[in-house]
Amino acid sequence: MVNFPKDELKRKGFHLLLLIYVFGYWYLPKSTVILGLAIAVAAVASLEFLRLKVPVCNDFFCKNFKGFYREEEAKKVSGILGTLSGALITILLFPNKYMVMASFLYLAFGDAFAALIGKTFGKHKIFGGKSLEGSAACFVACLIAGLFLFNWKFALAGAAIATIVEAVPWPINDNFWMQILNAGLLTLLGTVMIWTI
Repeated sequence: MVNFPKDELKRKGFHLLLLIYVFGYWYLPKSTVILGLAIAVAAVASLEFLRLKVPVCNDFFCKNFKGFYREEEAKKVSGILGTLSGALITILLFPNKYMVMASFLYLAFGDAFAALIGKTFGKHKIFGGKSLEGSAACFVACLIAGLFLFNWKFALAGAAIATIVEAVPWPINDNFWMQILNAGLLTLLGTVMIWTI
């Protein structure tokens, strides 16, 4: 039986809550999703500010949500704020619903599978602590997600782009950058390549 790291399973399971705004973005008016994400960003930013300024709050969150917070996040802003604000900025910047949706799915599934497979089976390190095995898992997950939105050639190219974006060690939380960069790069790719099924 495969023993995935328990904390990483919790964190990546929590990542799948991204699917709430993924489906919201697909089925609700854009203005509703923007308002909802703006409220969520403000609420999480307020909680994070409180958590980092009041030690008893920080202790409470780090103890009771162990696994959702990484050790290094005990003294800095957690990834959830980056995830939500990255989604909000992505929706505001890019009008093509398919490119935005793909960037959300790449984060929800590609990043999750990269971490789980990489931390469990990753023996061949590439850079920034990332592994070849994790990157391969990211590629496969992004390719499968992309096939629901794009033709196979565009899905293949999009998965390659997402895998590179995920593998690069970013100075700010990758949950923030991954959505924005993938949507931007897919949008550019869509200007030179047919993406419709």
